[in-house]
Formats: sequence, C-alpha cells, structure tokens
Amino acid sequence: MAWELYYTSAPRGLRPGSRGFCTVARTEGMPLAMVDRLESLSGYQPAGMHATSATLNLPPLLAHWRLPTLGRPRSVLSRVAMGGSDYSGRLNKLAYHLMLETSEQASAGPAWMLAQPGIMKTAWEGEPHLLKPLKLSTGETNVLSEPTTDNRHARALADAFVADATKSAAIVYPAGVDPLPLLADALSLLEARLRWQVTFSTSFHELSAGLSCTWRCIPAGTPAAEDASRHATSGLVIDLTSH
Repeated sequence: MAWELYYTSAPRGLRPGSRGFCTVARTEGMPLAMVDRLESLSGYQPAGMHATSATLNLPPLLAHWRLPTLGRPRSVLSRVAMGGSDYSGRLNKLAYHLMLETSEQASAGPAWMLAQPGIMKTAWEGEPHLLKPLKLSTGETNVLSEPTTDNRHARALADAFVADATKSAAIVYPAGVDPLPLLADALSLLEARLRWQVTFSTSFHELSAGLSCTWRCIPAGTPAAEDASRHATSGLVIDLTSH
C-alpha cells in the first residue's frame, strides 16, 4: 500500500500547534522521521529566484527519490507546485509526496508514472486529517514508453547511468521546455530492473544531505545552471538551450 503526504500553507496543520507551511494530511502509521524527511523535500524556489508573481509561472517540480524506510529503500514520487494564495493572502504552494511499494512501481519507470493523469494530486481542500493507506491500480504497470524526443540525449543519459550508476548528469533547459519526456525516454532505454534506481528532479538547484539525484534538470538562468559541470559528476552536461 502507498503512503501519501500533503504539505501546504494552512491555518492549522496535523501536528499540534503547527500553522503556515506544514503537513495537512498524511497516511496513518507513517513514521515521524519520514514525515520530517518529506517535509524537507517540499520546497520549490530555484536558487536566485524570489517569491514573486513570476514564480506562479513555474512548472511543477517533479522528482523521484529513494529514501530508507523501515530498513529498506522505498521510492517516493514528488510534485511541488506554486500557485494561489494561502489563508493569509501570501503566495502558496502544494507539495504532494507518494511513497510506493515495489509492486506499485510501473515497469515503464518513475518519469512515465509521474506523467500519468490522477497519480500525483494537484489540489488540497478541507481540514487536516490522517489518510488510509492508498491502494494504487497496477493495471498499466507493464506499459512501456517509446522514445518521443531527441534520442541522442536520451541515449547519452542511459549510457552514463549504465557506465556508473553512482555518478550524476546535468540537463540545463530553457523556460517553456518540459524535461520529463526526455527522462522518460532515457528510462525506456534502460532495462526494466534499472529504471526505479534512477533518481531525478526537474528543477534541481542543490542536493539535500542523504539524497542522491542521478539526473539533475536545471532551469537555465539560475546559479545552478551556471555551475552545471559541478553538478554533473559523470561529466555529462546536456544543454537544451542551444536547440
């Protein structure tokens, strides 16, 4: 069964005395250490950008993480989106995290799964409350994606991962470009057993302690983009701004 966590700005959160940006819903039985970890993954403000109306136009941050849980790693799909106003009139955001069992992982990989309608929640309403464990449908877990973007870049990402899974690659992309299809294409070129070992973020700026991020998609114009080679420990930097 999958675990969920919603994080947004609210006048009252689940934890006693919490307000402002906080957890408003989570699956019952989720370890508090995991709650803290997911809350720490709920930020979305690329380095160098201030919380102004411009951030409303940012596409959602989509990510796949692998976190140790109860003695074993579990995959977490994350969606963090800016938008709207909170109860006090300030700019709000909604982070939604979905922790999966191995049986709930689509064989096409995490990028494909993030793109499927209805998987990642995009809204929150109501009072804070605990959630029952979520039973995901596995009816489409054997659907494989077909490469639809520049196969040269997808092949380079896949080859770099196979050469050394511990090294990261950087993808610098301009405004208006969605890097997720490229990641899905690259994952489709890997063996199915490897796809859920790849971690990534579609708006990377710095790595949090204890995490890995294999494919680091970096918005052009941010300090992280100017320092992309440092974030690409494999030596692979794909610059989509020149296409």
